[in-house]
Amino acid sequence: MNNSYGEIIKITTFGESHGLVIGAIIDGIFSNKYIFEKTIQEKLNLRKPFTSLFSTQRKEFDKIKIFTGIFNSKTTGCPILMIIKNHDNNSLDYNNISKNFRPGHSDITYQNKYKFRDFRGGGRSSARETACRVAAGSYFNFILFNKGILIRSYIKKIGILKINFFYWKNVINRFFINIYYIKSLKEYINNFKNSSNSSSAEIITVINGIKPGLGDPLYKKIDSIISDYILSINAVKSIYFGINFKNKDSYCIKDEISKFGYLSNNNGGILGGITNGQPIIIKIIFKPTSSTSKKINTINIENKEIISQTYGRHDPCVGLRAIPIIESMISTILINKILINKIYE
Repeated sequence: MNNSYGEIIKITTFGESHGLVIGAIIDGIFSNKYIFEKTIQEKLNLRKPFTSLFSTQRKEFDKIKIFTGIFNSKTTGCPILMIIKNHDNNSLDYNNISKNFRPGHSDITYQNKYKFRDFRGGGRSSARETACRVAAGSYFNFILFNKGILIRSYIKKIGILKINFFYWKNVINRFFINIYYIKSLKEYINNFKNSSNSSSAEIITVINGIKPGLGDPLYKKIDSIISDYILSINAVKSIYFGINFKNKDSYCIKDEISKFGYLSNNNGGILGGITNGQPIIIKIIFKPTSSTSKKINTINIENKEIISQTYGRHDPCVGLRAIPIIESMISTILINKILINKIYE
């Protein structure tokens, strides 16, 4: 498996959904920079399970602990080891599917490739692994924010339920949802839960404060790198940049310093794989959760047709906890690209 990502600063994640621990190693990090577990914990709290009735009822504290690479709250330049303990890993819930393949899940591809798999919560294929990404990337998010780069996301759609963006507030135990849609959202999600189904989600991410020049054509375009990282998130199936492809972005004379500006941002801040200084706009689609308690036709490891039912605790919509994951991955991309381009020295 390929368990590492990053160009200059590299992150390696480790651990399984129902193992003893999960965590991340950050290598190539700056020295003499403040890093606080509290700052990282704030981002982890946005992703952790059992934060609302809409998420899995698995009770994990997701308490971060940094073991190496810091002294007196500053980075030393040595690899940083972050560990999160698993507490509520009830593996017995998965015994009945140890030889069954869940439709829509990577069970069957892992088995075909490796001839062996960790069926307890999906092992490495579980969304539990994304806590490691948030732990690592949240530190970069903090650095970028101090440089005037702001990454913000919102949930645009859950299934077929559209959520218009006109007044937002941090509610429902810390994920962002338009307050005018709370009642509709509760009814919609409860319908999925009560029928043992799950829902897709559409998330919009907007990045402000990016200077022109990030991205290295032809094979390291900023949008191709973002796509690579975002599509590596479990359950992501699609990514789209910009607003639409029908209209071009016309230029205009802005001022004597900037020389020119744009009349629109249909391209989403990227042209030819290089940032143009406008906000980067990204749309990300998450598929419905594969594991539900609904009885379903499938096959088992002996290639026999069976009816299977998955027990355990699962999100009816994984997109509801995805925002800190997306923003952490994007932060990792941007910090690396900034170092490569050296435009913030």
